[in-house]
Amino acid sequence: MLLAALFGAGRVVAANRIALTATLVPINFFTADALTAGFLPLYVQYRQERPAMARTLHRAVHLLLAAFSLLLAVALIFGRDLWVGLLGPGLDPHTADIAATMLGIAALGVPFYVLYNLNTLVGLANDDVRLINLRPSCQSVGLILATVIAWRTGHVSVLAWGFTVPYIVLWGWGAYWIRRQGYLHGGDDTGSHRPDRAAAKVALGMFWRRLRPLLLIPVILQGSIAVERAVGSLLGVEVVAATEYARFVVDSCMALLAAPLGLAGLASFARMKADEVGDGLGRLIPPVILVAVPLALILSLNSRGIVTLLYARGQFDERAVDVSSVLLMGFALGIWAHVLGYTFVKVLNARGANFQVAIVMALSFGIPIAVNLLLYRQWGAFTIGAASSIGGVLMFLISARWLSVLGYSTRLLALALPGAAVAAVAGYLLAGAGPLRLIASCVAILLIWVGYVTAVPSLRRTFLSFVLKKLGHGTDEPQQDGLVAIK
Repeated sequence: MLLAALFGAGRVVAANRIALTATLVPINFFTADALTAGFLPLYVQYRQERPAMARTLHRAVHLLLAAFSLLLAVALIFGRDLWVGLLGPGLDPHTADIAATMLGIAALGVPFYVLYNLNTLVGLANDDVRLINLRPSCQSVGLILATVIAWRTGHVSVLAWGFTVPYIVLWGWGAYWIRRQGYLHGGDDTGSHRPDRAAAKVALGMFWRRLRPLLLIPVILQGSIAVERAVGSLLGVEVVAATEYARFVVDSCMALLAAPLGLAGLASFARMKADEVGDGLGRLIPPVILVAVPLALILSLNSRGIVTLLYARGQFDERAVDVSSVLLMGFALGIWAHVLGYTFVKVLNARGANFQVAIVMALSFGIPIAVNLLLYRQWGAFTIGAASSIGGVLMFLISARWLSVLGYSTRLLALALPGAAVAAVAGYLLAGAGPLRLIASCVAILLIWVGYVTAVPSLRRTFLSFVLKKLGHGTDEPQQDGLVAIK
């Protein structure tokens, strides 16, 4: 919101987003699935069965990532002009120069970003979410301070330090925290930190076996992000900036739903027996649908009102509102599918079904790449949001099929559809300019949705049993009755 007010949706914000994308795409290309799908399940397994091997795996992966991240930082610094040119073919020379300068600064934070991510997963393996929960606050403080300093001084490249400095701090604290808690010790640990080359070779071999089926995923995933930025730059710098403003709204909601259910639940699903996974998913799917469906309705039907409320001040003009609201509507249409699909993919990761994950991700990110490239001239800025929603629906359908919960999920959605339709009509009729119309539309959607779920017996038992259980007024039996009723 502060960035929008001080810099609007112009070249400074576009350059900043291109620079951050240029930094994160190669990082995630090599490390994202290597850590969440390759390292974490294996580390959890070793901690339970062979603690010494868990420590050996951590040391080996830590050394590997440290060397890789330093090389990557050097490559980004020296190749920044070429990389910016590839990601932002539509940028004018001045905007491209700003982006290249910012990329050189952001690249300095690459090693700290990568190693901090490793520390967060060590915490998750010990059921400690404090490190991963610390990231948003620390990152936000850094970005806010950098935004103010850049605006007051006129040195817009300072915005990039809002990425680098927080991750230096986070890495330092993360390294201190996991050692203070003793997460890297235990079992038959003798206090020796001398590497065992044979054990390290075995650990890395197992790590590679888990990672190998996933090698196609980062190519498709990071390729889709790069194509999204390139298409945005071809549509105009305001589209690049507006994409991030719209994604902020959607990603914030995703972080509240998908990250706790998918990433934090990854370790627990890794520990489940095969016959327990179905029951775990049966408890997980209803609350996600209960929250995600009305959220998708609220964001898509009130996209303009939300963008206006959040951003329409200072340098954020009417054109920025128009583009951002169109993008938000496109992203929001598929947020329910993204949340479910993300969760299912992480469960597949936890169960070691990495070949299936590769297929899911290849299709759910490959097809949106084609949509963006083929339709951006016809659909304009809406293409970027719509392509993302199409990818979310594909991710949900394919991953649910692999987990044998597609029928159960679609039956729940089908039963919920009439209530969602009525809520959508009411929300659309009440939506309009001004905060009062926004509030009225949101309240109407929520009231109708909750009323419908409460009124239909099978949905009431299935959707609301987890709420009653949390409040201490229910047992496992209502949930089981609900599952039977839906089936």
